[in-house]
Amino acid sequence: MRFKSYISLFAGVLLITASTSVIAQSYLENPKYGPDEETRKECAKNLSLYQTFYKQNNFKDAYKPWQNVIKICPAASLNSYIRGARLLKKRYEEVADPAQKKVLVDSLMMLYDLRITHFDKKGVVLGMKAEDLFTLAPERYEEAFTIAKEAISIEKAATSPSTFYTYFSLTKTMYDNQKLTADQVIELYSQVSDYIDAQIIANPSDDKAKQAKDGIDAIFASMGVANCDNIIALFEPRFKATPEDMNLCKKIRSLMSANRCTSHPLYLNASVQIFKGGPNADLALDIARLQYEAKNAKEAEKYYNEAINLESAVEKRANIYYELALLTFTELKNLSKARKIALKAIEENPNMGKAYKLIGDVYASERNCGSNDFEKKTVYWAAVDKYIKAKQVDPDLADAMDNLINTYSQYYPSKEDIFFYDLKVGDSYTVGCWINERTTVRDRK
Repeated sequence: MRFKSYISLFAGVLLITASTSVIAQSYLENPKYGPDEETRKECAKNLSLYQTFYKQNNFKDAYKPWQNVIKICPAASLNSYIRGARLLKKRYEEVADPAQKKVLVDSLMMLYDLRITHFDKKGVVLGMKAEDLFTLAPERYEEAFTIAKEAISIEKAATSPSTFYTYFSLTKTMYDNQKLTADQVIELYSQVSDYIDAQIIANPSDDKAKQAKDGIDAIFASMGVANCDNIIALFEPRFKATPEDMNLCKKIRSLMSANRCTSHPLYLNASVQIFKGGPNADLALDIARLQYEAKNAKEAEKYYNEAINLESAVEKRANIYYELALLTFTELKNLSKARKIALKAIEENPNMGKAYKLIGDVYASERNCGSNDFEKKTVYWAAVDKYIKAKQVDPDLADAMDNLINTYSQYYPSKEDIFFYDLKVGDSYTVGCWINERTTVRDRK
């Protein structure tokens, strides 16, 4: 024992002696320091000794009086458990003998149990117990996993981020040792993700929760268990049984999105249920696109309109109008309506070149506009006008538009046809039928 420690110890003893009539009296009358007066005196003495040494970072000399405190007055102070865990872990670092290390780990586990007995906070303490057990005795992973699982079942979304991370690290170890199936891993990941997401939503500045989430996501990704077949096999029967379960639907959507399983009908069906429970523009747009890909044109149209009604951002709404116009053109085959919707996109965003290009495509696809071959060919004048406008408002489209202009100008009427209809190049001309566009006469080169 160093000279300084002796001086501090001596001072501590003097303090105990001097304060017997004032401070120590409170110990003597409080049953949490022991069942009788003699025990309480002994408790007070050992408390003062270990605390004095502990504050000096003299953990070696603090150890024995701390042991005495835990033995004779375990309910005296919560700090005895907080500091005691540090004392035990420090001693664990210092000893080399595996048998001694094992004894110290067991002592630490017993200390956590005793802390729960006298100071409760069971879920929180079990989380710390699991973390320390896995760190100090990783071969006892099954025991640590069970402890962490119980901690989370008690604390739920209030669980410490470090406990969540330890739990999922243990999950991987259990899976690697064939103690858990892929389905069970997916289930546990889904549960932990929900809880930690709730923490982040409640406190967006919580960096510890975000770091834990990133770590858990990385572990999960490295395990390779979340393929589409596994997710579908696990969740499809549950969805069919309780399609109105919003938490289940959100789990399905989250897992299937993260693992690129969005083409399966389960993802679409879960998304639709979520939209029913809480409509929003982004989700409506996602469902519209899924319905489009699934060739459910009328359902896609419905959700595009939902998205338009829910979206407040002008540029986003312009893009939704454009996608709806494209659907109306390619799938619903309603040319006049497709143009009308594309024009709404242009109203929202006058520089949307692709909307002009789409109108040009719509015109170029019209085969029945006119009563004769000449009139039917005039639609290409109107189409090319839109391609020219497209590259004017969006120069990035110039090359593509030039190609289309070259393609469709080959279908213009010939000079002879133009002359036959008493027209000349450069004249103003109105394309007939629903198009009803004012354009300029041009001849085929």
